[in-house]
Amino acid sequence: MNTIIDHILTRRSVRSFSDEQIREEDLDLILKAATLAPNGMNQEPWHFTAIQDPETLRELDEKVVGPGGSFFYHAPTLILISIEIGNTFEKEDTACAMTNMMQAAHALGLGSVWCNRINHNPELGVQLSAYGVPEGYKVTGTLAVGYPKGDYSLPRVPKQGTITYIRS
Repeated sequence: MNTIIDHILTRRSVRSFSDEQIREEDLDLILKAATLAPNGMNQEPWHFTAIQDPETLRELDEKVVGPGGSFFYHAPTLILISIEIGNTFEKEDTACAMTNMMQAAHALGLGSVWCNRINHNPELGVQLSAYGVPEGYKVTGTLAVGYPKGDYSLPRVPKQGTITYIRS
């Protein structure tokens, strides 16, 4: 089977990560994949902030979910995807960039999961300049990335009845 198709069919969300930090060259490839994602009118309205400092991650966790919790499953790397406020294609552009990053991580043997606690809090999403989000941008997605702890889950079985063909 084609490697790309195989990766699309076998990627799973990972919610348990080892403490080992991902390699710098792997992070660079993941971010490059994000910047090459399709986007509305090729405006490239996004910004990607990769956080790997444990203290900064702990502070952000406390800001989002309070002490002791983790909205990103204690992954060693968290990528904040922010986009220019008012961009017409923010959801579409974010989804394409996130998909590229998740697929790149999987191809590199890493696990990832799209975390939604910041983008479901519009007030918080625009208050993160201390965490590398440029002024005039808001966080529309966060991606936890790391080495999976344990085995991936069994292959997913898609829900039946979600495809309709109309042919001549």
